[in-house]
Amino acid sequence: MSSLYQLKNIGFNYGENSHAGFKLSDINIELKKSHVIAIVGPNGSGKTSLLNILAFLNLPKEGSLLYDEKKLQQQNVEKFRKTVGYIQQNPYLLRGTAFKNIEFGLKLKHVDKETRLRKVNEVMQALGITELANRSARSLSGGEAQKVAIGQVLALDPDVLILDEPFTHLDKRSIHDLEQLVLTLKNELKKTIIFTTHNQIQAQSLAHEIYSVVGGKVFKAHLVNLFSGVLDVQNNIFNTGKLMISIPEATEQAEQIAIDPNQIVVSKEKLDSSMQNSFFGKITGMNEEDGNVKLNINIDEQIQVMVSHKALEKLQLSIGSDVWISFKSSSVVIF
Repeated sequence: MSSLYQLKNIGFNYGENSHAGFKLSDINIELKKSHVIAIVGPNGSGKTSLLNILAFLNLPKEGSLLYDEKKLQQQNVEKFRKTVGYIQQNPYLLRGTAFKNIEFGLKLKHVDKETRLRKVNEVMQALGITELANRSARSLSGGEAQKVAIGQVLALDPDVLILDEPFTHLDKRSIHDLEQLVLTLKNELKKTIIFTTHNQIQAQSLAHEIYSVVGGKVFKAHLVNLFSGVLDVQNNIFNTGKLMISIPEATEQAEQIAIDPNQIVVSKEKLDSSMQNSFFGKITGMNEEDGNVKLNINIDEQIQVMVSHKALEKLQLSIGSDVWISFKSSSVVIF
């Protein structure tokens, strides 16, 4: 799979009078074609600034950026921009219907009426929003508005779709619908999709690759507690070859699973609880991470668990301690 973006020693800042001297520095990443890329990190870390560079809205102050094997230069930046559809965190919709909003970009490009009608209908059908065609854009829910905003850019058939915090402020149903839409765009339309999120588990479930942005630095984020194996559909069990892990009911397909290290409970004795998964193991390592302690525990598989310093002291845990770990089946993310 060839790289679409190649960022080499990229640096960017807004100048001395903006963003309190904020800057991105020494960024070296490659993003592949037709992949889904998640960018995670806290507010103010530089996620949106990185998206603006990938959308060619901001030009790097340092380093070089290759896009589809062509070097970004002032004379080709407009051409590059036309291949990218960028949906910002709070997308603005025009007055009028959802249909008119999706049609608008095609009108600006002087596409004939018959072609516009066909393209808009195709996009609305692909997004599952045909019933919104005649609804006023101002009457749409947050999830519906987000889909229409995506429709606006998809109608122009971009190579890259960039979404800035697309799941923020949406209800649970809208989040699920939008996650399924991202998977559809990945699997059926083969788009390159780049999105930002605060949710590590969400990133794991949707993306081929995850990058963390912290203080203007970008790091490749590795999936945590990721296991391959075989699904037992009848018993809702995922067999890693070493562990039998209970997973959410009604799971019909799974090749890999991931377990959030923050949703795993550590105890000295086996807990009498409703948590379906419980395994005995030994602590093999520990280190400080984001104000908590990350434990490496051998339960026949290696697994990482996050605990607070208070819990560590209360349980008197140390390297070599025998422990039980427990987690709910709902904590297991299915791939």
